[in-house]
Amino acid sequence: MNRQILIEENIGETRAAVAENGRIVELHLERWSEAGQRAIEGEIFRGRVKRVEPALNAAFVDLGVGEEGFLPFGKSGRPKGLHEGAAIGVRVAREAYAEKGPNLGLVEVEPGDAPDCLEPADIIAQRLVRLFGDAEAIWADETDHDLAAAFDDALLPLVAIPGGGSLYIETTRAMTTFDVDADGRKGQGNAAQLAVQLNNSAAKEAARQARMRGIGGMLAIDFVHMRGQPDRKAVEQTLRGAFRRDRAKVDVAPLSQFCIGEVARQRRGRTLSEVMLEADGRLTVETAALAALRRLEGEARHDRARKLSLAVPGEVFAWLDGDAIAWRAALTDRIGPRFELAEQTDLDRHECRVGRA
Repeated sequence: MNRQILIEENIGETRAAVAENGRIVELHLERWSEAGQRAIEGEIFRGRVKRVEPALNAAFVDLGVGEEGFLPFGKSGRPKGLHEGAAIGVRVAREAYAEKGPNLGLVEVEPGDAPDCLEPADIIAQRLVRLFGDAEAIWADETDHDLAAAFDDALLPLVAIPGGGSLYIETTRAMTTFDVDADGRKGQGNAAQLAVQLNNSAAKEAARQARMRGIGGMLAIDFVHMRGQPDRKAVEQTLRGAFRRDRAKVDVAPLSQFCIGEVARQRRGRTLSEVMLEADGRLTVETAALAALRRLEGEARHDRARKLSLAVPGEVFAWLDGDAIAWRAALTDRIGPRFELAEQTDLDRHECRVGRA
């Protein structure tokens, strides 16, 4: 299998993608604003036990950054010497998401002050290369992949199925649903054969989208109806195979008589939408601001002589004007001091305008 790690360094964030056999299957985002503010998978801390919860057979641990970590004791019960206030070594097994803090595992560390990060995470490119082992990191602009389009598409609810048809993806508090629609898909064979062909393609695309967007928990895939048990079994096997390369733990249940596929996929951290979108589906102010900076830098590289003006709506202007991530200095290093920021109140959050100053 041909696997590539694609990297794109932007002002305010690093974007990365994992491509397998020419298709992007994972997307990752690392923002400057969160540097040192979150516990990253694989990091080792000397943490401080905040409280022990016998009913949960677990403890909550202060890591010094982000939310308190959750340390399950497992079947062996509370380790000897672990009590409230104790300094212990822990490794981050799963990053925080929603209201849940990171999951932790015990490791041995030298005594010392706590909380303290003893082994910070490598940069995202190095982490992905180490995780996959058989791939090297390359710049995305040296390939045919468009990372900007890939990230934009991964936030949309409607997804095209290769060969025809579509998936509509919707996340609720309880689960994420994938609704399969034929959308006029054509092919060879009778209606039953066409349904199997569509559902096989939909199973592969649903698995890819879940992995790419970081969707975990319960997944329910509403396949096009199939009458025969052999057909349902064939689609179920396709669905199992589609998750085979997934790093997350995945359990696939047999398709129901109503052709609903149930999947339990391990959550490894935040979904892409949790990072980039508000709860109402709009871009966060930071996401919109960084998109505007990419637009400004792109225009500056095409027009290398003139000073440019970036016009953004009020809330985005306030975020950029505060310059908490030192984007002005970073952008000046890239294109020179030939830009200015302007507020334009008639723009929506996702809009910006770049023109000559």
